[in-house]
Amino acid sequence: MMLQDVEVTARSYSTSISMIKPFNMEVIGQAEIKKAACCNLSESFESNASVDVVYGDAVSGAKAIQMLGLSGVYTQMQIENVPLIRGMSASFGMQYIPGTWLESIQITKGVGSVVNGYESMSGQINVELLKPENDKVERWFFNLYTNHLGREEANIHYRKKINDKLSTLMFAHGSGYFFENDQNRDGFRDNPLGRQLNVMNRWKLQGKKTEQVFGIHAVYDNKNGGQLGFVPSQHQFTYDKFGVGISTQMIEGFFKNGFLFPSSPTKSMGLIISGKHHTQDTYYGLRSYFAEQRSAYTNLIFQDIIGTTMHNYKLGLSTMLDDYRERYRDSLYNTLEIVPGVFGEYTYSYLEKFQLLIGARYDFHNRFGGVFSPRAHIRFSPNEHLTIRLTGGQGFRSPRIFMENVAPLASARQVVITEELGMERSTNFGGSITTRFKFLKRESSFNIDYYHTRFENQVIADMDLDAHKIVFYNLKGESFSNSLQAEVDLSLYKGLSVKIAYKRYQVMVTYHDTLMERPMVPRDRVMMNLSYETPSKKWKFDLISNYYSSSRLPNTESMTSDMRFPSRSQEYYIVHFQITKQFRKFEWYIGGENLLNFVQQQAIMSADNPFGPHFDASMIWGPLNGRTFYSGIRISIR
Repeated sequence: MMLQDVEVTARSYSTSISMIKPFNMEVIGQAEIKKAACCNLSESFESNASVDVVYGDAVSGAKAIQMLGLSGVYTQMQIENVPLIRGMSASFGMQYIPGTWLESIQITKGVGSVVNGYESMSGQINVELLKPENDKVERWFFNLYTNHLGREEANIHYRKKINDKLSTLMFAHGSGYFFENDQNRDGFRDNPLGRQLNVMNRWKLQGKKTEQVFGIHAVYDNKNGGQLGFVPSQHQFTYDKFGVGISTQMIEGFFKNGFLFPSSPTKSMGLIISGKHHTQDTYYGLRSYFAEQRSAYTNLIFQDIIGTTMHNYKLGLSTMLDDYRERYRDSLYNTLEIVPGVFGEYTYSYLEKFQLLIGARYDFHNRFGGVFSPRAHIRFSPNEHLTIRLTGGQGFRSPRIFMENVAPLASARQVVITEELGMERSTNFGGSITTRFKFLKRESSFNIDYYHTRFENQVIADMDLDAHKIVFYNLKGESFSNSLQAEVDLSLYKGLSVKIAYKRYQVMVTYHDTLMERPMVPRDRVMMNLSYETPSKKWKFDLISNYYSSSRLPNTESMTSDMRFPSRSQEYYIVHFQITKQFRKFEWYIGGENLLNFVQQQAIMSADNPFGPHFDASMIWGPLNGRTFYSGIRISIR
């Protein structure tokens, strides 16, 4: 009897939402990251609806993220559970992680685990880099990228397996903008010129009872923005031309040690140590700003079970130390923060249907005193196709007004601090429903989630009270965010898939005794990603489209009519398209960004008089770069 051939096929998701974790965690894989040019981490969320990437201002190229309608400073960002974006990294830190280094990105909405720290107030993003011990990672990898606006980039990876226990991976990156562009014709560079050099070396040592991961990361970044024709050696600190200069040096190292217990496989202990030295010398026109950050972090975690694997617990100790030294114009702002903490987390699991995770941590801040942060997560899966989650908890953080707000630098606004600023603290709760189902006999998924974040205290950056000032004060009244998101991922045909997401925000803050919308946050966003891969896997086509509704803009009624911004921004669409051709040993990609060529035309107030009292380049609600065409090549040598 002859049996006919049987072909078994399965869809491999480039993004997925876990059905078995207690957290609402979305994992973005390499295939998803490659759907766009993705030159660095800030550009890795183009096809993701959970994270918004926004410009900080119109002259420096600074970018930041938003989650749940809130600034990215309320999202804890880590790189393999080591702090990534904190303090001085708030504006430019995501540009220091090239996209080719990424293995995956894990996005968790709501408060995360207490094991990772106290700063997860609206969400957590953990970045996983390529692993030196992974044999699937190429021995040599080269990536070259160019676009028609003058951006060039090169990446080189080298992986070496020294023996069965020791392996290493070297990353090297160079990039920059090399000629001027002014697509909105305001006389200012749309992107600052300059260059970045960026290297990382990481190691993995595997033993029978211990394993170590350690490495070092160094960045040199120099940017020069401002008016067309600005030359630092000729025009810096003069009234001839308005210029922006940002010189950054950063070096950081990390060490992670895992202790294994062969006689007790459920027991383990981990130690994480990291340190960073970061300096930034900046000027915006005649305003100067210098900052230096020295940080150290330790986290000791012990894990075991109670009786059976149904009962799991983690205990640990952590310490966060930050030494900030800032000089804004002629004023010094120096701060030393030391935060030791203790935490515990208990997980009860019943088969694969139910999980209850309860955690709490107590941290003692040398400025704000002791802070208790409880958190809880519940997951219920009545079957393998449906998961329901509920979550709630608290977090806190210490604000840094100059590092996290570009308005004092990118404008002529006077900085007013009305009182001593306290720590920011919030409560977050919400839930999600995730289901997988068959559509046209193919695997598909649907997810809907809702989160509410309410602040007990928040440092308010008020740009509405006076168009010539930015006023900082502690919250007096309400401040909250409501976020609703629904997303469906459908497989329409072999190789053809579509992902559609809708997001609705309500973000309200009390400004000078009036509850108002937080400015420059669109109420609605719709994202669609259409992908097709030919049966031979030689060609890939990706279309990404985003719709952004209007957002409230800060009050500029006190300005003359020719300089006023409208009360609300325009709604707009952004469309990207990319084609990738796979050859035997390399792949070539070509694409276009912002193909509809929408640009925020009035990006700078009083652009013709940048040294005058009305200049403001901080009110950015839309894209600054118009239609952009690019091409690149990826070469893999195994």
